[in-house]
Amino acid sequence: MKSFQNRILAIAVPGLLAICASASQAAAQIVQGSFTLPSEVHWQSARLPAGDYTFSMKSMATPNQIIVRGPSGPAFVMTVASSKSDAGQQSFLIIERRGVGSFVRELYLAEIGLHLRYSVPNAPKEEVLAQGPAFTEQILVAMARK
Repeated sequence: MKSFQNRILAIAVPGLLAICASASQAAAQIVQGSFTLPSEVHWQSARLPAGDYTFSMKSMATPNQIIVRGPSGPAFVMTVASSKSDAGQQSFLIIERRGVGSFVRELYLAEIGLHLRYSVPNAPKEEVLAQGPAFTEQILVAMARK
């Protein structure tokens, strides 16, 4: 009986180790992408001038943290909310533009079906009346998953 248990353990332990190793590798995968901003944008507390950018997300843990690298160096941005969804085949940024500036409102990562939302400051009532409503722009994101 002891020999049978040892055989079962000899078979089960390597299998469990392989499953655990593949799960931790999947969790550690890095999501990367790039985009181009045509004008200055605020993304949470970061101010991003116009130019080419790359980003990476090292974890799917909430709140999601993204490192954005561009002309003015790296910036760290945290999500306000995230959800899994199948919004389409293409990754994109949603930029909200209004009188006081432009702000990243959403980032959709199509390859992993992750929709990330960011806080956008409320416009003062006087500004809404004087400047008119905000409008949005969609910027395509090129994605690669390592």
